[in-house]
Amino acid sequence: MQSSSQLFPVQLLSAELIGSLYEDVYLLKPNNSADRSVELAVTRISNKETHELPSNGHGQPVILLHGSFSNRRHWLSAEGEGVAAFLVEAGYDVWLPEMRGHGLSPVNQDYSNNSLDRVIEYDLPAIQKFVVEQTGKKVIYIAEELGGFSVLGSLALGAIDQSTVSGCIYIEEEIPLSIRLNTRLFAKNALWRFRKGGVVNGQTLGLGTENETYSTIKEYLRWYSKPAFKNPAGLLLENAYREIAIPVLVVGRSSADDVQSSKNARWIFNELMDSVKAFREYDYSTSYTSKRYSDGGITLFPNEGGCWDDILLWLDSRQAEIHFACSSNIQSKTDKSMLVTQ
Repeated sequence: MQSSSQLFPVQLLSAELIGSLYEDVYLLKPNNSADRSVELAVTRISNKETHELPSNGHGQPVILLHGSFSNRRHWLSAEGEGVAAFLVEAGYDVWLPEMRGHGLSPVNQDYSNNSLDRVIEYDLPAIQKFVVEQTGKKVIYIAEELGGFSVLGSLALGAIDQSTVSGCIYIEEEIPLSIRLNTRLFAKNALWRFRKGGVVNGQTLGLGTENETYSTIKEYLRWYSKPAFKNPAGLLLENAYREIAIPVLVVGRSSADDVQSSKNARWIFNELMDSVKAFREYDYSTSYTSKRYSDGGITLFPNEGGCWDDILLWLDSRQAEIHFACSSNIQSKTDKSMLVTQ
């Protein structure tokens, strides 16, 4: 079955009821990069009240993007619970993309050479255009660590049109990727072993349920060790975050006994313009409950009074500003029309 997208081929892969929620999975084939085999799975989550509405009749669209070695189940369990369910019940139109070879996104022909620059230049802009086309509304992003870095990079470098985005939330992982890599790879001097095959196996190393490519990890490490890096494709991120003109909330983890606490989050916050940024730090142990599955995957379940309550307030404030701006524009056009007819 084909969707109504006019952008590129899109297939409705499945439409299922999980728990009390509906999960509609679309498979996008953007054809916007050299590897034409790339297909990206994007899942829309709705409830009984919104499922039968027109595509553009849902609430404010929110794209939840997973971090490294993960997939959409980080936000929504197979039983229909988690952060995605929390946001749907709050009235938001939730979309869950999965990066190349993650979750329901197939492994592309040139998979071993997948890298952050390809995600930034090709994949995220395609996902953005599709969601905007389907909803007719500006999008808000919530993205975790590597996913957040990619979204902000895509915004900063102009790959995603900022006029179609109303806000972004970057969330540092409970155990940042840099620490997990140090524990699982560097301590064993193991990263070089994956260079020839091009793929770092998440389950084998206990890093997560999915794999990442050697190129992706190398680019991340280049950024982590020297923030102003230029990747192999020539994308220069030095000072690029200062080009971001939309509101950004940076969420870091607080830990009294950890000197690495919020290091990545604070660097991103410091790179953003003062006029658009906000920073919040939380004890993740009280903010949510995480459930680990046998395949290494982790689903987040928000706790009352934690960071997700504040994130919801931030989302609500963005939505209120959008409605105010739209109302002001309508009133302005009405006033001008009245002047013309007088």
